[in-house]
Amino acid sequence: MKAAKGGIWTLLAAERVKTPWWFGDTVSPEGDTPIGAANNVGDVLAETAEQVENLIPPHDRRRQLIVDDGPTEWFVESARRWITAMMADEGVHEPIESANRRTKAEIHAREKGTLAGLYVADILLKEWMPGARFSWTHSEGSKIDAGVCILTIEGGRHQILVCERIILNILGRLSGIATNTARWVANSQIPLAATRKTAWGVLDKAAVAIGGGLTHRIHRADALMLKENDLASAAEKGDVGPARVRTVLRDVQIDSIGAFVTVEVQTLDEALAAAEAWAERMLEYEEGVKLNIMLDNMGPELTRDAVLDIETRGLREYVTIEASGNIVFEELGAWQSSKVDIISTSGLHRAAPPLDLTCIFEGV
Repeated sequence: MKAAKGGIWTLLAAERVKTPWWFGDTVSPEGDTPIGAANNVGDVLAETAEQVENLIPPHDRRRQLIVDDGPTEWFVESARRWITAMMADEGVHEPIESANRRTKAEIHAREKGTLAGLYVADILLKEWMPGARFSWTHSEGSKIDAGVCILTIEGGRHQILVCERIILNILGRLSGIATNTARWVANSQIPLAATRKTAWGVLDKAAVAIGGGLTHRIHRADALMLKENDLASAAEKGDVGPARVRTVLRDVQIDSIGAFVTVEVQTLDEALAAAEAWAERMLEYEEGVKLNIMLDNMGPELTRDAVLDIETRGLREYVTIEASGNIVFEELGAWQSSKVDIISTSGLHRAAPPLDLTCIFEGV
């Protein structure tokens, strides 16, 4: 089968025959609802939703990538680009036709972990292996044990041989990130977020979310982040340190910040200047937007001093506070008393070993 112009093909697409739905079904309890209960329940749910929304840090951008019924179109398009590049590296530039000789293969886990990457592998199977049949035995985010079968494929022998390594790379890498993130999250009382130091872009960020972490901003335009270079290029000539932070925050256009606004600071004075400048602005213009202050490479003790300083001056309600830079798993315990709202680290994704998986053909 040849791909149509524009890279779209419709004939003989691979068929998913038993894939569980992305996040399972919601089952309501049985029984009659008492008269008048609906309004009470609705009020409670509305109040609870409002409370939960207030607790969710702005770094939670998961729904830009994954929603209740699966991946978003933004994510699917990103996944397609990665798959196309990986297939091209194998010398494959169009869907692989299914030959008469068919076979079966299974992908098994060699170690336990958190399964991620089904949404990506699903696209490869459906769009690059026409005529194949495949079935997932677990859903996205499942906790799996060593030895379990994750995926069964029936298709052309050549199809599976060409695609098996790419499927293993996708599932192995993204499951490795989800597994590593889950390990970090289990050892931290503070929410953990990814950074933009990703190798596979939003695929890595989605895997972090599957593992229980937060995505942070999805891309540069998703949220405004004023890092050292941004501050230097935007400030008035001669402004440095706290004065530069104040100047730039004063001129930020609220309607262009995206999901949230972050300023990176490196000293106690810069942190306090950011909180003061933003509080003054919010009180003057009543814009109602919190500033996310990223304390960069300040360490647990200095970070705690900065938070206490901001709290003492009555500025805490105007900001969220993020710790970032040189944060390693072995020192997570030292951060738990830092009083920050969130910790961001590339250790969730850049330091993640792939989950060990194998593909076994029928008859082996």
